[in-house]
Amino acid sequence: MKKLFGIGLSLALIAALIVPSAWALDKGPATIDLNAQAKYPDVITKKDKKHVPNFPHHKHQDEFLKGNSEHAQFKYTDDYTCSGCHHTSKPGEQPGGCLKCKDLNKMLDKVGGAKKFDKLYHKNCRDGCHKSMKKAKKKAGPTKCKACHG
Repeated sequence: MKKLFGIGLSLALIAALIVPSAWALDKGPATIDLNAQAKYPDVITKKDKKHVPNFPHHKHQDEFLKGNSEHAQFKYTDDYTCSGCHHTSKPGEQPGGCLKCKDLNKMLDKVGGAKKFDKLYHKNCRDGCHKSMKKAKKKAGPTKCKACHG
């Protein structure tokens, strides 16, 4: 009986240490208004007239990205879909926004500078996942402008 109690206590302690750390990762808001210029006017100087209001952040994390890594520009696993968009983040790590990314300047240079910041989203979202999934005849996100930009 003492042995069973010891095993049970050990398992409870392990669970108490591991489970809270998994829950500690903040999933962020359910929806996000993607408007880089409004959030970072000192970096993105071009007025963002085509921001994406009410982007379904949680749905992307929990539903849309699962099982679709092969269509993404940045590969990820289904147990940590964050790195499909936040490409430098690792499991257990809180991902940051694009403008906090250490590779931002390299990425912006590739698309033509900060005035072309929207191309980063288009390359990853529309051209990466959405069009690739549509071509594979999978349920895909929108590929037309007004569907995202309202």
